[in-house]
Amino acid sequence: MFRLDARSGAAALALAATLALTASLGASCAGAPPAQRGAAACPPLCPQPAPPASAAPAGPVVPGTPGEAPAFDPERLTLVLDDPRLAQVQKLVEQEAYAGAAAAMAQALSAPLSPADAAAFRYQLGRLRVLAGDPVGAAKEYDAAAAAGGPLADHARFAAADLLARAGQPDAALERARAVASDVAIADELDRIVAGALADKGDIEGAAARWRAYLSRSWPASTWVPEALRFARALLRHPSQDHAEEAIRVARRVIDEAPGGAGAGEAKEIQDQALSTLPFARRKPFLDLGPADLLARARALLASRQDKEALAVTDALIALPEAQAPSAFACDAFAARGEALGRLRRRAEAADLFGTAIERCGPAAPAAGGAAPAAAGVTPAAGASAPDAAGVTPAAGASAPAPRRPETLYNAGRASLRVDRHAEAAARFALIEKEYPEHRLADDARYLGARALLGLGDQAQFVQLLTAMPDDYPSGDMVADGLFELALFEMERGDWAGAVRPLERALERFPHERAYHAAGRLPYYLGRAHIETGSPDKGKALLEQVIRDYPLSFYMALSHARLADVDPAAAERALSAALERDASAPYTELRSPLFAQPAFTRALELARQGEARLARRELDLLGVGGKTAPREVMWASAFLLARAGALPQSYSILRTAMAAPAAVELAGEWVDHYPVGRWRGAWELAYPRPFAGVVTAETKRSGIPEALAYAIMREESAFDPRVASPAQAFGLMQLIVPTAKRMAKPLGLPWSANALKRPEVNIALGCRYLSQLRGQFSDNPLLAIPAYNAGGGAPKRWIAERPSQSFDLWVERIPYEETRLYTKRVMTSLAVYELLYAGAQPGEALRTPLPASPAARSAVANAAP
Repeated sequence: MFRLDARSGAAALALAATLALTASLGASCAGAPPAQRGAAACPPLCPQPAPPASAAPAGPVVPGTPGEAPAFDPERLTLVLDDPRLAQVQKLVEQEAYAGAAAAMAQALSAPLSPADAAAFRYQLGRLRVLAGDPVGAAKEYDAAAAAGGPLADHARFAAADLLARAGQPDAALERARAVASDVAIADELDRIVAGALADKGDIEGAAARWRAYLSRSWPASTWVPEALRFARALLRHPSQDHAEEAIRVARRVIDEAPGGAGAGEAKEIQDQALSTLPFARRKPFLDLGPADLLARARALLASRQDKEALAVTDALIALPEAQAPSAFACDAFAARGEALGRLRRRAEAADLFGTAIERCGPAAPAAGGAAPAAAGVTPAAGASAPDAAGVTPAAGASAPAPRRPETLYNAGRASLRVDRHAEAAARFALIEKEYPEHRLADDARYLGARALLGLGDQAQFVQLLTAMPDDYPSGDMVADGLFELALFEMERGDWAGAVRPLERALERFPHERAYHAAGRLPYYLGRAHIETGSPDKGKALLEQVIRDYPLSFYMALSHARLADVDPAAAERALSAALERDASAPYTELRSPLFAQPAFTRALELARQGEARLARRELDLLGVGGKTAPREVMWASAFLLARAGALPQSYSILRTAMAAPAAVELAGEWVDHYPVGRWRGAWELAYPRPFAGVVTAETKRSGIPEALAYAIMREESAFDPRVASPAQAFGLMQLIVPTAKRMAKPLGLPWSANALKRPEVNIALGCRYLSQLRGQFSDNPLLAIPAYNAGGGAPKRWIAERPSQSFDLWVERIPYEETRLYTKRVMTSLAVYELLYAGAQPGEALRTPLPASPAARSAVANAAP
């Protein structure tokens, strides 16, 4: 397997050779002697040891024999700057001395070179001149690279066109843009370049047509928002009433649709300026939006997470005459307001408001044949004009229900559940089952409705509804969760025998759950139930099955710890046998006819240049973005992007496969195998170790395991050092400024939002915070994981409420769904990092304490009479 070089994380614009990985992704077969390669360290579908250099193909795509698809060999993929002839250039790049690096590259180009090397070096020189602040000089180098031909000729023309347009040379920019072929991935970006160039030439109508085409496609907000604002400003520079109206529409799109309101301030200024130029008759429609426009605006604001703005719009929306009587419009208007209130944590108001939303959705649908009881055990309130148990006043004179009534009922039930109004929640969920027994949300409503009834103390009805769930909803996707919830109820009250049957039924229906939060849970708890009920051999066999079939999952870690408690030798044997099995898996090459496609060739060359974003665009032409590409191409793309420095994008290809149902085929190739033999490389890609020098130093200083720091980092930021969350948490370990400030003072480090985007600062402060949390839970340091997500006080409160509970059940009953799933994900990652990089000895994850808090359990036991 190739090794990803370790270099410091530099600025976002730095070359891939200087970006990203500060250490190897771990053990590699690249440098091992031939006798030690293959089974011990090669990745999945890893190529065999390369033949001698004299016989080796020049690039990573190895042609197949006649009738055989070409193979991709990641070991043959080298960056342009890895060329020994460019050692001085690479050294200067690492120092961010880009002007010197450009001069050194120009000197290298004066030596005799093959045509391919000359084109590649010239393209790289263009990139260096950009970084050195010489856009016109860079455009000249890109022109030369385009003239040299090769796979990146069109990308070089595109880069030259973009630079010349920005440099105020519209005619030259248009000339290059028109020469770019239409089949390259970046062709659809030409519209923005041409639009800007035409606008600079005064052709506003031609520019507007290209901007409209550009903005009609899907782009990241960081791309379309600046172009939308640029378009709107250009329209205002050519005054007319039509241009003013279009500028207003474009500005409002930014105001309503840009995530988090990015660019909204400037867009509002453009809107106000444009409005001021219009006569009253043409201005009035923009000031007095109709009902449909207001509703569309509220939905757009909710979709862009501008919840306060959405709530303000719904103030006007629900006051409209059209919202006062049941209708599809009124239903959607009140539902939008309820969603906004809930997101703003005004949860009781949201639950109240949803009662009105249900009423505005119209009458109940005609009763349909179905398995659900009339009201899930909740007796409707008497009186035709009084609110029923769901908090709904029946509407007089209404006709058909609104199309979104079932979704509104479901969201209403969830809103009630969040504020512990269990009777109301149960009634709302029951209405879905009664009115829409075939709806996709009916089985979800059964599951949540049963939980609401349990909250009311109605254990009999809770058991009855969940027991009947497999028969009532034979194809429901929530059946496994329903049966598990029933088993969990029995286990919590100590009736392990009562848990056996629902677990067995669930396991029969779902023999191999894949989702990370459920992988292995049914056989794990069934095994534990057998041990608790006096059948240790059956129980141990099931725990061994989890260790064998669900490598390094949350429940595999629990199985290993519990089996080690009752039979340490059996736990060791089970893990050793699974590792030996997967280490001897046969070799398979990465072969696909798509490796011969021009898009893949361009992606390879772009990766070699460090152009990870552009490489990903080309790979998306092959179906990588939509996860429709053949698995061999997905694997190759992950390797390629990692080598290009795009670590988050690389490992996300494999990470999402662990949870996405559509990607089961891809996931099944590696998550069902331990990270040994040909499977190791896939795990290394999905669980990399960037910034290793910093992580090693700071984990030592803070006294925490390296594996834990990586597990937290992977979950919090996907290893993107500049990411910021809507909650204003920043960087690799997603720290908010107040927490960072507390951690920074003793270390003498900065703690501003910008400082937190520097890996060396963020990792130091995050590790210190983790260390402090672990110190608060000395009897079970794993409790620092939920504490990192929910705050240190939350696990203490939950331990106080359930001091004697075992760790497994305690995690299942973490009240916050986000924290519960977070804990399972991080523990999964912890187990992987420990086994993958810290040796074969079980680490903290595989030695999970059986009690949630041994100290609290002991205190309860000692206090007992």
